[in-house]
Amino acid sequence: MLNLPARTALAAALAVALSAGAPVASIAAETVAAAAPSIEAIEAARANPNLIILRSGVLNPATQQLDASAVGAAPDAPSAYAIVQFQPGQLRQQKALAASGVQFLGYVPNNAYYVRLNGHGIEALKAHPGVRWAGTLQPAMKLDPQLWTAKRLASAAKQEGGSYEIIVHAFNGVSSANIAESLRKAVPSVTITARSERAEATPYVRAEVDAANLDALVRAATAVDGVSYVMPWIQPRTMNSGSVGAIQGNSTAACAGSGVICGPSPIWDHGLTGSGQIVAVADSGTTPNAAWFATLDKGTGPHTEVTFADNPAPTLPNIGALYPDNKIIAYWTQPGGAVDYDYTSGHGTHTTGTVVGDAAGTFGASTYVASTPALPNHELADGMAPNAQLLMQDIGGTSPTAVIVTDFQGTLEQAHAGGARLHNNSWGAPTAGQYTGNDADLDHITRRHEDLLVIVSAGNDDPGPTQTGSPSNAKNALSVAALNHAGSTAHASYSNLGPAADGRAKPDIAAPGSSVVSARNSTSATPVTSTVLAPQTRSISGTSMAAPTLTGNAALMRQYFSEGFYPRGEETAADPHNPTGALMKAVLLNGTNPLVSTTWPTVENGWGRAWLDGNLWFKNTMPGGDDSRRLRLFERTNAAGLETGDVNEYTIANVAAGVELRATLTWFDVDAAPGVASALINDLDLEVVGPGGTYLGNHFASGVSTPGGSANAKDTVEQVRLTTPVAGSYTFRVKAANVPGDGSSGSDRQGYALAVSGAFGMPDSAAFPAPTALSAASNGTGGIGIGFTGAAGAQSFQLYRADGTCASAAAGDFHLVAAGAASPLVDTRTQGGYSYAYKVRGVQNDVEGEISACFNVVSQDECTLLPSFDTHSLVADGANSSCSVDLNWAAATSQCPAATDIQYTVLRDTDPYFGAPTTLTSALTATTFADTGVTNGTPYFYRVFAKDSTGNTSVVSSTVAATPSGVDGPDPAAFLDDVDTHAYMTMQAPWQITDTAASAGTFSYHNAADGALYPAGACASIETPALTLPANASLSYKAQYNIEYQWDGAVTEISTDGGATWNDLPPTGGYPSSFAQTQGNGCNFPTSRRAFNGVSTASNAADPNNDTATPVFRSFGSDLASYAGQTVKIRWRFSSDGGAEYSGFWLDEVSIGNGGPTDVIFANGFEQASGSGGEYMCH
Repeated sequence: MLNLPARTALAAALAVALSAGAPVASIAAETVAAAAPSIEAIEAARANPNLIILRSGVLNPATQQLDASAVGAAPDAPSAYAIVQFQPGQLRQQKALAASGVQFLGYVPNNAYYVRLNGHGIEALKAHPGVRWAGTLQPAMKLDPQLWTAKRLASAAKQEGGSYEIIVHAFNGVSSANIAESLRKAVPSVTITARSERAEATPYVRAEVDAANLDALVRAATAVDGVSYVMPWIQPRTMNSGSVGAIQGNSTAACAGSGVICGPSPIWDHGLTGSGQIVAVADSGTTPNAAWFATLDKGTGPHTEVTFADNPAPTLPNIGALYPDNKIIAYWTQPGGAVDYDYTSGHGTHTTGTVVGDAAGTFGASTYVASTPALPNHELADGMAPNAQLLMQDIGGTSPTAVIVTDFQGTLEQAHAGGARLHNNSWGAPTAGQYTGNDADLDHITRRHEDLLVIVSAGNDDPGPTQTGSPSNAKNALSVAALNHAGSTAHASYSNLGPAADGRAKPDIAAPGSSVVSARNSTSATPVTSTVLAPQTRSISGTSMAAPTLTGNAALMRQYFSEGFYPRGEETAADPHNPTGALMKAVLLNGTNPLVSTTWPTVENGWGRAWLDGNLWFKNTMPGGDDSRRLRLFERTNAAGLETGDVNEYTIANVAAGVELRATLTWFDVDAAPGVASALINDLDLEVVGPGGTYLGNHFASGVSTPGGSANAKDTVEQVRLTTPVAGSYTFRVKAANVPGDGSSGSDRQGYALAVSGAFGMPDSAAFPAPTALSAASNGTGGIGIGFTGAAGAQSFQLYRADGTCASAAAGDFHLVAAGAASPLVDTRTQGGYSYAYKVRGVQNDVEGEISACFNVVSQDECTLLPSFDTHSLVADGANSSCSVDLNWAAATSQCPAATDIQYTVLRDTDPYFGAPTTLTSALTATTFADTGVTNGTPYFYRVFAKDSTGNTSVVSSTVAATPSGVDGPDPAAFLDDVDTHAYMTMQAPWQITDTAASAGTFSYHNAADGALYPAGACASIETPALTLPANASLSYKAQYNIEYQWDGAVTEISTDGGATWNDLPPTGGYPSSFAQTQGNGCNFPTSRRAFNGVSTASNAADPNNDTATPVFRSFGSDLASYAGQTVKIRWRFSSDGGAEYSGFWLDEVSIGNGGPTDVIFANGFEQASGSGGEYMCH
């Protein structure tokens, strides 16, 4: 565990923190020193809704500020990113704030979010209903405590060769290429070792320097706007007959590692050998022509064929070639690796052999028989699921222990797209229990693909406390510790201990991992060919061996569900089920043994050693099997999940005494945001009410649940265990204590899986008959009520739903959405216009009965999905023959099938900040609007948003400006755009009107959001309307700027063909600088291109001292005489690279004249009215 500073921030925070809802305005701000919080500090802070919990400190942001002077990050600076904290109970207000254009990027405990401001100011956020506090994201908040100044040189960033490597994470939408360029500019000696490539991947950059440049690199990385977190990069590295009886039948016998099965194998005896299951393994590669991986018998006879690696490999997340009849269904090398199989390491061959290895073929005097869907035909060191197929994802590096993982999200996406629903990872980085980027990637993908379970080894690096590696620290991962050999119940001394750094229980489960005998690789001396090699074995120890042991057994468990063994305990054609990853995790953890300790869960073994047959119930008990406890499952997907305050309740009425009763609740949370110290976002609670009292999840004494205690607020696994339950009825409640989500659509609804096993439902009785005559008893804003006819004697009924219709839904796609005592059952989680398929079961004798026929319904509920709208498509034109402003925009699209009609609301104000807007129309169906209620020569500002026919509103558009000016537009002989009195420019984002600086009046044009730096990688223009120039015309304008000297810049250009082509229009005397140092910028300007950059000071139009010199407005101009009689457009075009960003470019008082009086404003379409004094008149 890290040696953390004293809890200075927490102590101060707890001393002054206010109770929820108390006023804060009168409390003077207090400075607290940055300090990485301990597990105890995090635990205490979770209970106070006013605190935010960051790795840089715990504080009440409304009354305290962080003193980060000792951290060594970049200095504080304006930012387009912020943290906004809501009042307790007001998190739903974030949806209204998101609709206004603020982008939510991740949850920050407690009650806060990271946001991208998108032009909104901090003060505007503070004024929003429900907001308690808002402040910009400062560089020190983005720096991991391991990289603080005092610890930096001794941190885990130090690599074996003496260099230092960091990983720079960024928010979605930020360019990793731009970040890399920023680092290269700030630290020329830096080596960019890797970066994210896919636009869909969470951005990151890995950067390496020597010790002398480490401080500069850290400052540069934390200075980049859009960077979310900077931390040491830690090299991920790699982490059977004896295991069969231990996991299947709970054997404790000492066994050999190869040869005949040691101990009972009741799961195989039921004909579950992994058939039909695809298991993905990301490892150092495998040996595809070894006899372990070349033959597959799907029940029609053995098929032998070597699967070669795709070359070239598919680009993530795309899939490559699939070979559905082969033992290895696919072999895909991951980015950064070479197609060299497993010649160097042998680790991947061993782990894949443990999962699915199946020796087959004749080699000399030895013949090995392939497994079949019904028989394991175990020989030598066959794997746990010998009839399953392998999807190989080769991440092998150049050394025996190194692995290359550059896009873990893409790797998991690819595996899922290839058909895998189990994913083994016997590798990790020694991150001392910290939640890192790979942990977040795992959580992100498993939240999206709910039917994927990812199994990860806990690590063997340091047996001390709080040492589990990443990605096993992920909330949704199944983290596996190692035991000694075969049936041993002793913790392996090398296996890393938990908990995670925020106190979450890790590892989750334990399996044999010592002296595991499995497949041996071939080397480059015997390269992979189409010739099948005799099976060879080797013995290795590690959590790397424990994880695939568990993964192979998980494949047997998944086959149990997919072939319809649940709930009747025998294969039933009507009962196939595609389980969620949460359900598979819940069942595995619900069937563990606590081993040698009475503390539960333990930091050594989590919830104990896996025992499949102890939880999977079979109608017929095989030798060595145990079916003394029956299994009940309650599983809801996220679409049918809980919102804050919801409670789902289930009852098992007749639990017998004396046999252990256990309930395990699991859920797949959204990924935690970078830099937060507490990873849990969506918090569910398990509560069990029985004759002995009320029991809360994870409240134990000597490994047994006891009444009392407080609800768990840190884990995504909660368990109640009664070893000697009192006979009677038990009620199981799943309560949504707090489900804020991370701001993304649907994240504030949480699905779950609840597994309950105990002495109920036995002796087994005939299945309760399927309900009949399903119908739509109700269909409206309360959801869909499904009516049915059920036979007498049911204890309750359960309603299951699949998306789509009965014709499109597979039998295994149905998941629980409602339960109740009688018809009808109401599905309250519907979206209007969408089609749903339903089935119903009755429950009798505490066991689900036969399932009904299917029934379709199209929902007439409200649909709450927001329309899709291009918020930058709004264009305004004030040049009209009538006194009006014409608006047009791209059409929005409804996401609600029954509400396809779209209407638009048009807002207008004379204030670009829309302090008191006027609604011009709120029921417009066209994508154009003519505003005729305008006064000539007056600047107006417009916004538009879309609304579907159910009232769902889109995000509001960006602001555009227009000044009514007649059919020919503004007079080119006396053109003026000063924003305050006239505003004509067409703006591309990020250009906007601002009041942060002006050469005269209040407003100007600016290429950045208020309070933010200009964006990296920009190429954006602000453009005049078309103007037909008189003789002797000249252009003048005022500009103020702070633009990265010789890297970024602004230019002035002119077009004579309506904007099809543009020519440079330098100011008189030329530009003050150039793009001399650029290595690429948004507009692709060459180094020779002259430009405005540096700082426009009073004495220097291109002062190179960015952010230290003081910018002022300076006057510039250009002679337009050569364009006399031509219709032109003029634009100011800004271009930035991926380097440092600064406050930007302000443009004001743009004027064109011909040397005559400046008040001559007559042109075609205008005339002077009597007494008008030269005011515009519209015709």
